[in-house]
Amino acid sequence: MIENKECPVCGSKDIGKGKQYAQGKMFPIDNLISLGSEVIAEICTNCGHILSMKVTKPEKFK
Repeated sequence: MIENKECPVCGSKDIGKGKQYAQGKMFPIDNLISLGSEVIAEICTNCGHILSMKVTKPEKFK
């Protein structure tokens, strides 16, 4: 669980992390040949609201 975060939808402080694989990867708009990057999300384990998303390899988008 992630500490010190609260879901803006339901107020729960039970926040977990998830990772998207394969088809869920993020790709640069101008470089579709890129292998892309996996996406990590912070998710409320009570209502399912996604609080934030970020790529694991931001350097691929420069």
